[in-house]
Amino acid sequence: MKNFINKIFGRHGKQVTVDAKNYSGASGYMGLNPVRAYDNYKSYAYACINTRAENVSKAKIILYRLTDSGKFNKEVTRHPFLDLIRVSNRRGHAFKELLHKVSSSLDLYGNAYLYIHRANNGRPAGFYHLPSKSVRIKLNPEMSQIDRYIYFNGRTNIEYEKKDILHFLIPDPDNSFLGKSIISGFNFTQEIDYLQNLYQKNFYKNDAAVGMLLESEKSLSDNVFERLRNEFRDQYEGSENAGKTIILEGGIKAKPYQAFPKDVEILPSRKMIRDEILAMFRVPKIILGVAEEVNRATARESMKIFNDYVIKPFAKICIESKLNIFLKENFKGEDLQIVMEYEFEVDRDMQLKALEIYSKYGIATRDEMREIEGFSTE
Repeated sequence: MKNFINKIFGRHGKQVTVDAKNYSGASGYMGLNPVRAYDNYKSYAYACINTRAENVSKAKIILYRLTDSGKFNKEVTRHPFLDLIRVSNRRGHAFKELLHKVSSSLDLYGNAYLYIHRANNGRPAGFYHLPSKSVRIKLNPEMSQIDRYIYFNGRTNIEYEKKDILHFLIPDPDNSFLGKSIISGFNFTQEIDYLQNLYQKNFYKNDAAVGMLLESEKSLSDNVFERLRNEFRDQYEGSENAGKTIILEGGIKAKPYQAFPKDVEILPSRKMIRDEILAMFRVPKIILGVAEEVNRATARESMKIFNDYVIKPFAKICIESKLNIFLKENFKGEDLQIVMEYEFEVDRDMQLKALEIYSKYGIATRDEMREIEGFSTE
């Protein structure tokens, strides 16, 4: 396995030893925030990130060539780039899977990296995803542009030339070299989501009760207190011990602690947190299977808006633009352009009903309806 990895990543990568202090901005290294963004890849955030990645990876990638008219409108069906994305790499990863990884990495870290494996002639031969949390950038001496990428493979640091890394990012107005993740836009929402889950877990683990009061008329020594507490935990705590008869000694009395409504009415707060996370990722509830206050018409419109105003712009700005830079740098003089197209499935029954209404109330002319259906109006 080691030889296989070295064969893939070692041919054009130089292994280097880099001390942690060298990742400071003063020495020309810039990296990720020490806080692991992966810790937020859970709960509603995971559902949103995975949903966005699944939809981004549905892209139909079309290659166009510049024509004499000055427009990219001649589709190219045979080209080395298309061969790259049509077959899996040597790890068995299809390009759609790489797009999924890129989208998830962008949401979590603001940056995503694909290593460009090259053949002996220098031409691209495959794409390999590098985990964002393991990649750092090294700037040139003037601190004006990226000079190298440093990847930690778990055992050593490998240095790659800029031309061998395809770097995707979500634009950050405060940084010219690294992106800003969607996760970083939260304040304490993710922490609250985690704490609420933890609260609920402990609440039900303790037989859906906040606790119990133990009273003693006498003062207990530390040893007796610790012994009683340990015995109580072993015999009575936890859902598996629910309903057991409590036997106490030494005049100790047990009194149930009444759970107030605020202790159990956590659902409204959970919904508020859920909605804030969905809003940050701009994912409609219906796509995650939350059907509250949603009918068929609004659900379909929500999905279309998600496709047209979230997935398409995100893919065009953060992914398609970088793929076109890759084309220009690796296939010079060919005047090519990549377009990531996303088709939204049309509900034919609803479309026909709409045309019937257009005709009945004179909303559209006959020629306009023919044009909607794709027929000639001549």
